[in-house]
Formats: sequence, C-alpha cells, structure tokens
Amino acid sequence: MQSNTTNFGRCMRGFAAVATLTAASVMLSAHQTATYTDSSVHVTFGDIPSYWCFIFANYLISAYGTLLVFLPRKSQLWQLVVALDSVLVVILSSSCSAALAVGIIERNGIPHARWESIYHQVPSYCARILSACGIGFVGVVIYLLLLLLALQAEFNSILIDITL
Repeated sequence: MQSNTTNFGRCMRGFAAVATLTAASVMLSAHQTATYTDSSVHVTFGDIPSYWCFIFANYLISAYGTLLVFLPRKSQLWQLVVALDSVLVVILSSSCSAALAVGIIERNGIPHARWESIYHQVPSYCARILSACGIGFVGVVIYLLLLLLALQAEFNSILIDITL
C-alpha cells in the first residue's frame, strides 16, 4: 500500500480533513432570525435531521483523515484503508446529498406542493447551508480520488505479485 503512505497521499488526506471539518463548522453556524411585522422566526440547522447527519459524518471523516495523516508509514492499519475509505466515501456522499436536497428545497420551495421558499426571509441561513454542502462535496471528491489511488496501488501490488 505504497501510494497511501506517500507525502502526496498524506497531504491530500490533510486537505480532505480540513474540508470536511470546515463543512461541518459552517453547517453548525447556520442560523438566522427573521422578523416580521408582529413576530419573529428563528431558523437553525438543528431543525432538520439530515443536517445533523451531515455534521456527524463530516466530523467523523475529518477525525479519520486526521488520524491517517499521523499514522506511521509501516503500520499494519494501512491494509484497512481501502475498505474504510470506500465505506466513508459512501457515508460522506450520502450525507452531503441529503443535506443538499433539503437545502435546495428550503431555497427554492416546491410550488405545486405549496411549500414556499424561505430564501427571501433568511438568505444568510440558506447561503451557509449551501456553502457547507459545497465544501462537503469538495471533501467527497478528494476522498474519492484517494480511494481510487488506494485501489490502484492495491491492484498494482496484486498484479505484480501474480506476474512474478
């Protein structure tokens, strides 16, 4: 598993950990109060369960990436990286997709279901939600590239062992 232990792989894991940590932190800061003539409404990320899933998945994967950055090069745990990367890429992409779907519904509404958009009442909230989802997808792309590199390194070592 030589590809995952190179400095490039560690640097990419560090970038991915920072991206997922940033995405979760931006999502945590998404809240806004809208004041109308006779009442006010406070909108926060905690109102939607898919946002909690997004935050949990991003913090989990950020911790995983940070641990792998500091994992010694000759550790036997590198053999589990391909399996863990594939599972965590699926978890991260599904949580980002669910959060983005809810964010798009909040931003655009569904007119035929008479769900009105909240974007005009709380634009800062919606901007933070969609920004967090965008940053989360940057982490998905980086972890997907790392998974492909790990698979390539694993298959190359298998093919080299077979031909020798």
